[in-house]
Amino acid sequence: MDYKNVLKLISENISSGLFIVNKEGIVVFYNQSANNLAGLNEENAIGKHMLEIFPKLTEETSTIIRALTTGEVIKNYVQNYYNYQRKLVTILSNTVPIYENGEIVGAIEIFSDVDQYKNINQNRYNKKQKGNIIEKAHYTIDEIVGVGQCVKDVKQKIKKIADSKSPVLVYGETGTGKELIVQSIHNLSQRCDNPFIAQNCAAIPGTLLESMLFGTTLGSFTGAKDSKGLIEAADGGTLFLDEINSMDIMLQAKLLRVLQEGHIRRIGENKTRFVDVRIITALNQNPYKAIEEGRLRSDLFYRLNVINFSLLPLRDRSEDLEVLSYHFLNEFNRSLDKNIKGFTNEVIEFFHSYNWPGNIRELRHSIEHAVNMTEKDIIAIEDLPKCVDINHKATDYLQENRGEEKNVIIINETLDEMMNEYERKIISKSLKQNDYNVVKTSKMLNIPRQTLYYKMKRLGIKADKSME
Repeated sequence: MDYKNVLKLISENISSGLFIVNKEGIVVFYNQSANNLAGLNEENAIGKHMLEIFPKLTEETSTIIRALTTGEVIKNYVQNYYNYQRKLVTILSNTVPIYENGEIVGAIEIFSDVDQYKNINQNRYNKKQKGNIIEKAHYTIDEIVGVGQCVKDVKQKIKKIADSKSPVLVYGETGTGKELIVQSIHNLSQRCDNPFIAQNCAAIPGTLLESMLFGTTLGSFTGAKDSKGLIEAADGGTLFLDEINSMDIMLQAKLLRVLQEGHIRRIGENKTRFVDVRIITALNQNPYKAIEEGRLRSDLFYRLNVINFSLLPLRDRSEDLEVLSYHFLNEFNRSLDKNIKGFTNEVIEFFHSYNWPGNIRELRHSIEHAVNMTEKDIIAIEDLPKCVDINHKATDYLQENRGEEKNVIIINETLDEMMNEYERKIISKSLKQNDYNVVKTSKMLNIPRQTLYYKMKRLGIKADKSME
């Protein structure tokens, strides 16, 4: 493999800027993505010293010079400087010294435009309506789909706490619908006409998240402007911070102060600004495990956990599977202009037996895939995406029923019949072992009680000794 060509291919197809300098600070490699930031082209950059390209930088302020002279690896560093055309730019950079035989022979810097992070948020919440910065919460409580008791409990709880000022923490595995719950709370509250702003804490480097949350003031660092942060922008409304356990521990302490005192200070400012914002947070990791691992401050958790929602994974909501499946089918019939009427029995049975590691999101995407792929008016098992482990139960059955010779498989029934018989055998034995106690049996088999009842009814199994 020609690694020089590979490096060239990578550098030409990434959005980040890339500098490589020798030990004197002279540019020896420079990619096209850096042109706009540096204000010159590749031909003019090669052979120039870094401080010539960025005239306002000094040996003390340049991260590349610092890496060359000290050997320091500098990560997620925010720099403000004037480029070759005297234009002020702000970048997020990672700088690494290059060694040969134990000596520094150069340095490499990979950098991106901080404005791309700003633009993400400006595009999301800098929509002005009557002077307010607004991001719309689209979901309402009517879009929480399900017939099980857990869904009824969640809806009832949302109605009770919607108008409270107390913070809320939502915990659930990925894909369980945390943001749906959060937006429903906002839209049912008296804050519904005020801003709803959402930010995933894992999506933004820690060095930027603080200024995005708290805002900046003119002169707080080179190039800084008076700018309100997300907390201030959400004044009168709701701020949703997802994956709160990804937030830097020191920043968590500052967020705790906001919760306790109800005011903020922009970075570099002494002025206190009072805010009326309801903070809702979410995480997809058990909060007590996050505390144990040092990813979540215990004092912040107890302050956030005034009201909490713990969302069940889809595998424990068997009673909602068909309702959700037809809900998504109707959704994609409309959006994809299809007229698919339903699912085969085999698909419904599989949905009840599958573990759904991606939860509701995985179910939704699986049905979207099937609606796109099917050529009939009903979704069959072969229409589901291949990443869904359709054949796991069949494999177990065939391994159980191998003949004396290991390479011979005895098959005298259809696959469905074999799978049903194997499942009937396991459930019957488990019920007998637990003296026909359904609750104990469901725990032994590690499936919800409702799922066990569903399987027993489908397979004709009775929960009493008459079946012996």
